[in-house]
Amino acid sequence: MKKSRKILIYVMAGIISFLMIPEIILRKVPNDILARLSDFTSLGGLFSPFLSAVIFIGLLSIFVGIIAVYVVGKVYCALTQAKHD
Repeated sequence: MKKSRKILIYVMAGIISFLMIPEIILRKVPNDILARLSDFTSLGGLFSPFLSAVIFIGLLSIFVGIIAVYVVGKVYCALTQAKHD
């Protein structure tokens, strides 16, 4: 696969996960847990607690999307090589 196509797949997965995962987290996680997370990520009140939690969740979701594409790619390569052998 061309390098530009691989990069495009990783970017698209990052964007999609950035749009989906934080929304699911903010809807399903109870408010008290989100408050604890925002206190933890704001570095003791140095940053805005809610903004720091949203940034943390967004970056984490992009990272999860990229890792998921990598793992699925490796599994796909292993399965297709097993069929050809």
